[in-house]
Amino acid sequence: MSVDSVTERNRKAWNSQRYEAWVQAIGSPVQEAARLRADPAHKLRRLLPHVGEVRGRRICNIQGSHGRVAVALGLLGAEVTVIDFAEENRRYALDLANAAGVAVDYRLADVMESAALGLQPFDWLVMELGVLHYHHDLPKFFRTMAELTTPAGRFVLNEFHPIDRKLHQVGLRDYFASDVVLADVPDPTGSGLSLGTCAYRYWTLAEIITAAIDGGWLIDRLEEHPHWSDPRSPGTFTLVATKAR
Repeated sequence: MSVDSVTERNRKAWNSQRYEAWVQAIGSPVQEAARLRADPAHKLRRLLPHVGEVRGRRICNIQGSHGRVAVALGLLGAEVTVIDFAEENRRYALDLANAAGVAVDYRLADVMESAALGLQPFDWLVMELGVLHYHHDLPKFFRTMAELTTPAGRFVLNEFHPIDRKLHQVGLRDYFASDVVLADVPDPTGSGLSLGTCAYRYWTLAEIITAAIDGGWLIDRLEEHPHWSDPRSPGTFTLVATKAR
């Protein structure tokens, strides 16, 4: 399966009834904006310990989806850009930003083509939960991310742990499997709604770390976090990296 065909398959799935799914799952933009205004730091609880003070910083939320992270950052004073290829996500995110009274620069684009957007370099890149497995060339992804940042730019990635994804979620039962997996795009409503099929590549933790290094990043910190339903097993991890000069 070519990279182009993977991208188009995934783009189509992410534009299928996604706005309505977000409304069902998290409420209308007006409802969610009220929650974010009340406590923006709560939405950023996995990122702020690593990013610190965000006011005045240029931050890009990579594949920022519905915009909740971006809007929360905006409420705390950051200058925020989102790059995401789903128009349905963009529509919800801009309605959310408008309801919250913040400005978000939402670029409708494949993040792998972000060099063509003419963006000024960012201080920080942030990315959260369920993104890496859409990328089938991980070193290229991390190289592209490095091109988006200032010389001392930093990247914080909070992701599902490969052990959870590869051994418990997708049924591979083989941590080292490199197969491309075709599966439904996540349904945030939990109602079994069919929103299309995506092509996933699930990576090991070592593959992710090595790809980040090969892609031009110095690893500052790697944390593994307990699973939400079984604290004896890892559920997520956080990678913090600085652009190698």
